[in-house]
Amino acid sequence: MKNIKSKVLGFLVLFSICSTVQAQINWTRTKSEKSKISFELPETPYIRNQELNGIKSEVFSHRDAANIYGIVASDFSGINVDFNHSDPSEYYTQMKEGSLLSSDAILVSEQSVTYQRMLGKEIIYTMMVGKHEFTYFKRFFFRGHFIYQITIGGPTRMKQVLLDKKQIFFKSLQFE
Repeated sequence: MKNIKSKVLGFLVLFSICSTVQAQINWTRTKSEKSKISFELPETPYIRNQELNGIKSEVFSHRDAANIYGIVASDFSGINVDFNHSDPSEYYTQMKEGSLLSSDAILVSEQSVTYQRMLGKEIIYTMMVGKHEFTYFKRFFFRGHFIYQITIGGPTRMKQVLLDKKQIFFKSLQFE
């Protein structure tokens, strides 16, 4: 019995490592000079620019068979906001509330995260997409004149695949 348990455990560890490696095969790096960020996704993202109330944003999005990826880099220099010298708490609260506007969105958790000595926030929330529950991981970073919103989501029933891709996606982030 002990031998069977060790074989099963060994298989599960090997499967986990293989699924993580498989999840990253041939990911593509995207770099934005305008938004001062680079990251990897399974394919080149769709990119669009938008402006609202003097705030210019560059939006990157991609969807694969199971997951949704998104980055919104908003430049606040047009309204003279510099997060190196301003408290981003009010902006964070507004963006978190905006992320949960859907009537069926449920905040699962909220925590502080760091990236290269930069403090950020992460929320995890769920919502229904059609008949299926999706889980979303969203990080907010405030750097210079920019607010970065980095999101990955996917079916809750496929959470391990989502967690593997989340780890790869978030670790690929680089701020210039």
